[in-house]
Amino acid sequence: METGSAKGLLSGVKVLELGQGVSGPYCGKVLAQLGAEVIKVEPPEGDPARMMGPFPDDEPHPEKSGLFLALNMNKLGVTLDLHEEGGVEKLRQLAESSDVVIENLPQGYLDGLGLGYEAFKEENPGMVYTSITSFGSWGPYADYRLTDLVLFHMSGQAPGLLGPVEDTESDPPIRAGGHQAEFVVGMAAATATLPALYRRRMTGLGAHVEVSAYEAMVTQLISGLANCAYDRPAPPRDVKQVKEATTGGIVTAVGGVLRCSDGYVAISPREDAQWERWVELMGGPDWASDERFTTREGREANFPELWRLVEGWTTDHSKKDVARWGQERRIPCFPVNTVEDLFDDGHLRHRGFFIEQDHPVAGKLKYPGVPYRLSGADLPLATRPAPLLGEHNASVLEGL
Repeated sequence: METGSAKGLLSGVKVLELGQGVSGPYCGKVLAQLGAEVIKVEPPEGDPARMMGPFPDDEPHPEKSGLFLALNMNKLGVTLDLHEEGGVEKLRQLAESSDVVIENLPQGYLDGLGLGYEAFKEENPGMVYTSITSFGSWGPYADYRLTDLVLFHMSGQAPGLLGPVEDTESDPPIRAGGHQAEFVVGMAAATATLPALYRRRMTGLGAHVEVSAYEAMVTQLISGLANCAYDRPAPPRDVKQVKEATTGGIVTAVGGVLRCSDGYVAISPREDAQWERWVELMGGPDWASDERFTTREGREANFPELWRLVEGWTTDHSKKDVARWGQERRIPCFPVNTVEDLFDDGHLRHRGFFIEQDHPVAGKLKYPGVPYRLSGADLPLATRPAPLLGEHNASVLEGL
């Protein structure tokens, strides 16, 4: 069998990934980047993420989906038909020799095929079996299914997204883009899998790790939940009711986003001293001495007009210049980067965050690395590109 690089903290750990879409594969990717050997099992038609894109020139291709390529680098890839006896038996054999199994398939699907945790642990009692479920295996919602859209709305995230609006009836809550909810769930699964794996190394005991996607996203609402626990209402979406800065991109006198000549900058001169330094930065315009703007309370009460006046200055400058000038004066201030900006970000470039990898079909591309470094452990971030459909069938399955 082809083996992975002997680098990272999880060198020697074998992971069987029965994951599709985002959450399961992201969990597998985290373990692969820590040095585990991850075997990704796909149905004969492939992981649906292969057709989720984005694609070069917007032309769908099963080997060129940017989402699939990013989620599945550093993995071996095989295809198995679990509706055939041979496929079921091969999967069972792969599970017998695996330290970790990750799955995010519909609730009860694998159990119905005799391939769930209870079946696997008979032959491999020390296995860590991580199930990513929609709502958990019990409870009123246990049999419901989720998409990223449903998860974002049900978990209470959407009402606080993007800050206040003029009309809450015509501007309903929306979800964040980019499968963010499912990435949170995948990280929660990886976070839960690692201590179970540590216990296995220390005691030999296996575990069934069950992740509730719903609860993983609800845990991200700490500020909003704290408000309700203190009998305070959740942050309003109506711009007329917003009185102070809260989470969710609120634009007020103590924090907000301003247009610049090349994009946007975010500032937060919360204290009077910070505001005075901001006025100095703008060259001391006459309007700054207006009694409406000389106190924090006044700036809060008149922030629409205040922001219009401030934007009259920021629109003449670039976002990076404004951010740098503000930071030099100890004013919270930063550029609102676009995705394109990140590829040209000097800090990310200096730290080598983006890594380059050559895929046999998609070609040479840049991929995001990891936000951490480990002393004494060289992480295998670019051992191999995402597998072609069934690429490692011969090397992995023929030896079973």
